[in-house]
Amino acid sequence: MPPSVARSGVLRYSGYMDIVKAALLALNGLLACWLLLSMRRARQERVRRLAVEPADSDDAGFIDLLNDITATALRAPDLGTLVQNLADRMALLIGADGCYITFWDGERRLTKPMAAYGPLKDSYPKTTLPAGRRTFTQSLVEVGRTIVIPDTAASSYLSKDVASIFPAKSMIGLPMESDGQVFGAIMIGFDAPHEFSQVEIARCERGARHVSFAVAKLRLLEEEKRRSGELAALNRIGLAIGAGLNSDEVIHSIFVQCRQIIDIDIFYLALYDDATKIMSFPVFFDEGALIPVNSVDLGSSRGLASVIIETKRSLFIADTEDQAVMADYPMIVLSDVPPRSFIGVPLLVRDKVIGVLSAQSRRPNAYVQRHVRLLETIAAQSAVALENARLYEEVKRLSTMDALTGIYNFRSLFELGPREFAKARRTGRPLAALFLDVDHFRNFNARFGHAVGNVVLAGVAEAARGKLRDIDFFARYGGEEFVALLPEAGMDDAAAAAERVRAAVEAAAFSSHDGASLSVTVSVGVAILIPDMRDLEDLLDAANAAERKAKDLGRNRVVRADSESMGGR
Repeated sequence: MPPSVARSGVLRYSGYMDIVKAALLALNGLLACWLLLSMRRARQERVRRLAVEPADSDDAGFIDLLNDITATALRAPDLGTLVQNLADRMALLIGADGCYITFWDGERRLTKPMAAYGPLKDSYPKTTLPAGRRTFTQSLVEVGRTIVIPDTAASSYLSKDVASIFPAKSMIGLPMESDGQVFGAIMIGFDAPHEFSQVEIARCERGARHVSFAVAKLRLLEEEKRRSGELAALNRIGLAIGAGLNSDEVIHSIFVQCRQIIDIDIFYLALYDDATKIMSFPVFFDEGALIPVNSVDLGSSRGLASVIIETKRSLFIADTEDQAVMADYPMIVLSDVPPRSFIGVPLLVRDKVIGVLSAQSRRPNAYVQRHVRLLETIAAQSAVALENARLYEEVKRLSTMDALTGIYNFRSLFELGPREFAKARRTGRPLAALFLDVDHFRNFNARFGHAVGNVVLAGVAEAARGKLRDIDFFARYGGEEFVALLPEAGMDDAAAAAERVRAAVEAAAFSSHDGASLSVTVSVGVAILIPDMRDLEDLLDAANAAERKAKDLGRNRVVRADSESMGGR
């Protein structure tokens, strides 16, 4: 083969290989794009489901993730590891594309990038932000609350050149707070335009409280390096109250840990209700024992706690017999022998005082500033733990109660009702069921509107509840239907209770939008537990059948279930 032909063949082969390589590169690029789009669509679908499904459908997974955040915080060996682990987990709360954690240097008014999740994970902590430009963190520090940015490129909360650093098109920013001061920020973003739902915002805020607690604690430990005994005690406090989801358990843990690290003759943890100005004392320790103490109305009685609540600052009195000092402070003595040394610190949640923590000694000059700082640290952790416990208890309550009427919901009926049924079967004691239905309620709604209908439903529930015993279980079955379970009630007693309920509803008066007086009636079916019934549904079916018969007979009446309808399935 002539050399020219050989060279030509090599060139053609080389060109062919170039085309193949280019095609493979293009294919790889398309595949990568497809994978990215698929991942984004999956993430967006998960977010959509979170936004439209009932709030309690994902509560277990959400609470598990919060517990994981707390556990991660407790395991972290240093601040850098902690914030990175938290950034990785915070984005998972709502399936976001990125999360960024920063600290705020208040003295120099600078934002310090600390950690990121997403494309900037490696580079963000090393980023130098443009000098003199507004950062999202700065805005969060100034505003002191959650900020949602639908479009980062058109927001006044951060300058355009700062916004260009982030791939996120939509972001939510959450301040990290400790002792009423914002020391940093958590920013969670989506790379495509995103509308944050109320569920997402609430979850981010709750997660941020966990993160704030964890980060503030470790910052304090690294910055101050207190004595080894105090450090160990603070860690025990974090373990004890950080894991508690019951308010009473959290409060008890706070007392136990404080008593171990501070010399106290008197100690109290008081909870304050700003609406009523009442301060209650779940824990009051004096003379070596926990003692009950009556609540104090700070609206009419001023004391040292009043000063702490009003100023939102700690109060330290080395000697309460120093007249020059005490002339400025009112004092309410709750123990037989007044204290000589006093420390009181506020329990702050988002700059709102929820209570006061106080350590007192009958020795003058028993405390120094180190004790004040220590108690402030405990109070900061305690406030977050108490708020988390309150939120957990509120979520738990909302998952069992009907939001409109304030009585148990359908879910609670079939969680708690079977226990009453099983108890009655096991002990051979009576159990009755009432099935209530508001008469002509569909027509009522059509005529007066659903808003008035909701008012009526709440009023019907209130009227009925008032005629039932404390031991009776009352729930909204659905729509305008209600169920009551009456332990220890036979047919005659249950029918009498049903008649009281019916009469109370009939006598109740409601108002329309134009002030017109309205009223409704209910039909009530009554059934009792008999041996043939296998489960709660059998009992409810019998009561429901009797209620339908009451409807057929003209409504606004009580009908007892007959033996045939109570025969079970």
